[in-house]
Amino acid sequence: MVRTRKRPPVPPKLIRMRKVWTARWETLFALQVRRDWATKDAKKLLRTTLKSLAHGKCVYCESRLATTSHIEIEHYIAKTVNPERAFDWNNLFPACRLCNGTKGGLDHHDALLKPDDEDPEPYFWVGPNGDLQPHPALDEAARQRALITINACGLQRDGLRAARLFLMRLVRGALHAPSAEILEELLAPECEYKLVVRRVLEEFGNHELAVEDRRRFQL
Repeated sequence: MVRTRKRPPVPPKLIRMRKVWTARWETLFALQVRRDWATKDAKKLLRTTLKSLAHGKCVYCESRLATTSHIEIEHYIAKTVNPERAFDWNNLFPACRLCNGTKGGLDHHDALLKPDDEDPEPYFWVGPNGDLQPHPALDEAARQRALITINACGLQRDGLRAARLFLMRLVRGALHAPSAEILEELLAPECEYKLVVRRVLEEFGNHELAVEDRRRFQL
């Protein structure tokens, strides 16, 4: 989990329709009507614009969307916790179905890391088996936030750990026997699991490349 790009401007249609769409969801929620929280038109608009936040990846697990998982609209503050924020632009993120479904309607009281407002990268460490851990230098309060984020989104699931481990080995191999082509692919903003890429680069003393990777991601 790394910091997202700068959030794009609010879509003009969302500005126009937010009150209508919010009122619709609040009514459905209050009456416990089993209908989708947003219309197909609203979801299409939000998905299209939000997808760029993390270069087409889930903001939590960093898996590529529409390839390994369908893109879903994630609410930082769950729409069942605060229905008024269902269409709050700053409350919405692109996420995969697994992360979004695992988090569900959790009321985390703002403890979950919010990757557009803060940098999650210093909170985490990638273990030797691809597991995601709180960074050992964190104080207890920060450690708890890291754990809440890991557990809320299921970031220790087996598939993610295996994917991180595979990438970790790939980056190390590219650094042991330098390959400009592979390194360029790893530095591409669309490359999955940037947390792993940057950790291994720094492990090998390639701090400048890690900085360059962060710079490219923010463009």
